[in-house]
Amino acid sequence: MKETITEKKLTRGITKDFAEAFKHSELYKLYGEHKDELFIGVRNNYLNLYYNCDSIAKIEYKKRERKIVCEIDQYYLDGNHYNVKEKVKRYKIEQSEIFKQYETIKIHSNTKVTPEKKAQSKLVLLNNNNKESNWFCIDVEYVKQFSSKQERKEADFNGRFDIIALSKAKPHKVALIELKYGSGAIGGKSGIYKHVEDFTKFCDKDYFQGHLKEEMIEIIKSQIELGIAVPFELPSKKEVLSPEFYFITLDNNAEKENSNTPKQTMAGYLFNDKRWGCTKITTIDSVESKFGDITRKDNKFYATFLFSKETLKSLVIKDIIDGCYDEKIISE
Repeated sequence: MKETITEKKLTRGITKDFAEAFKHSELYKLYGEHKDELFIGVRNNYLNLYYNCDSIAKIEYKKRERKIVCEIDQYYLDGNHYNVKEKVKRYKIEQSEIFKQYETIKIHSNTKVTPEKKAQSKLVLLNNNNKESNWFCIDVEYVKQFSSKQERKEADFNGRFDIIALSKAKPHKVALIELKYGSGAIGGKSGIYKHVEDFTKFCDKDYFQGHLKEEMIEIIKSQIELGIAVPFELPSKKEVLSPEFYFITLDNNAEKENSNTPKQTMAGYLFNDKRWGCTKITTIDSVESKFGDITRKDNKFYATFLFSKETLKSLVIKDIIDGCYDEKIISE
């Protein structure tokens, strides 16, 4: 695979012409005025504009017309998921309209999005706007790309990460992060067991060296070209180390008096015994039964667990990995 992306086939990123056009657009002005609440996600020849880690607009560049074009879900404009007149759910919209309707878009996103997504966005932006942070978040809501819908359907690993962060210091450490908010996010189809299963497949397939590392470099390259304040120069592949895995849990508080905290609940899914103050082992197979003790470095897959009692309203952590968490469980 070539080191440099091209217009015909992008592993992840946008062209220089696209970046220049975006920097002269009204959306770039919008981003500049609201860097404390917006994030630009670099995709395969398009951008996602995120508010609340919720993609409020898809941004593309038409080379022939030398024009930025945007697509939006009808919901963000009027609260309806279907445009009756146009008979479509998503439709093209002038960027000037997004600029004018931004406050309305925010209202509808705030109504729709979960506290977990809002906390994810706040954590990322607090980190990236902190010059003293040891890390920089380069992507949110990362999803592995596929060449076709059929390939996606047949894949046993979809490559999803809530947050991807790089250390500012060289060689760059990589943090692949899954965020949980409160006890309700620990179990179920998208719970801790499923994420460990996916992370294990990620490692087994050596997807980082084979694909993600190059994608990350292309993301950073595009961010620099877009004028995003990336706090380091474009790294080479040799300067990017193998990833570390993190589970960050916010609102680590019991919902009721004498109830379990999210940490205690998580332990019931992770272990075969009652660690971390766990009072009840889950009735389904534990993570340890299938994947081993993931809190140990001698295990095939291992991760670091960060817990904070801070909630969405009180969240002030300004370093996504090295910030003031109540507890850090580092693999030994």
